[in-house]
Amino acid sequence: MADDRTRWDLHVEMYATEEQAREIKEQVQRLLCPDPGHRPPCAIPWSTSLHEAEGEDTADLEQQYLIEHGGDSRG
Repeated sequence: MADDRTRWDLHVEMYATEEQAREIKEQVQRLLCPDPGHRPPCAIPWSTSLHEAEGEDTADLEQQYLIEHGGDSRG
């Protein structure tokens, strides 16, 4: 039986505080591995990282947030 595995990259961009972003990252990690105390290896190897987004594209997320929250960007 052939193994059709390949490397995949899931990119999620969000407009959030650093604390909120770290919490989302932890939630994703728990989805990928609900038992972090298990003996290695994981059935599906994975990794996560968190980076502050830069550039003009980030303005779209801020604008979306402001529209959805009545113009208040304080959270």
